[in-house]
Amino acid sequence: MKFLTVLLSSDHKRQAFDCGHSILNGYLHFYALQDMKRRVSRAYVSISSENFIKGFYTLSASSFCFEAIPENLRKKLPRYPLPAVLIGRLAVDQKFQKQGMGKHLLMDALYRIVLAEASVGIYAAVVDAKDEHAQAFYEKFGFIPFKEHPLKLFLPLSSIKQALLGE
Repeated sequence: MKFLTVLLSSDHKRQAFDCGHSILNGYLHFYALQDMKRRVSRAYVSISSENFIKGFYTLSASSFCFEAIPENLRKKLPRYPLPAVLIGRLAVDQKFQKQGMGKHLLMDALYRIVLAEASVGIYAAVVDAKDEHAQAFYEKFGFIPFKEHPLKLFLPLSSIKQALLGE
């Protein structure tokens, strides 16, 4: 698979990005590079030929409680926090919305998670949907809401591998 994204750099035109949500815009404009320098997340961007950002997402290490997932998925799992990768933010510039860019960014993130799993234990990808519309977007791809927090969802790595690699 060819990656759609590259790591965010200071050469990318962050200030021109506008997804329609001030919190996501502000994060990309002011904090994404700082978080990368601090090693708390990695921001990946899809860029135009002029270095304008069409969309972005972030990845960082995470975990969640065994008890947070539905009982039918707990059977063969340890009873301690499960390792995960958080897709912390995912946004598409308004000029590129409704063109499949969100799906492409999500698939890019999931593929990077599969590659990371070869080196470190990962049970699932986790997302925090900002609203019900975002929740529905993630559920289309098989993400499962946590029991107590329906806007926080996860997708087991086994499901990701099945979808991406046919395993």
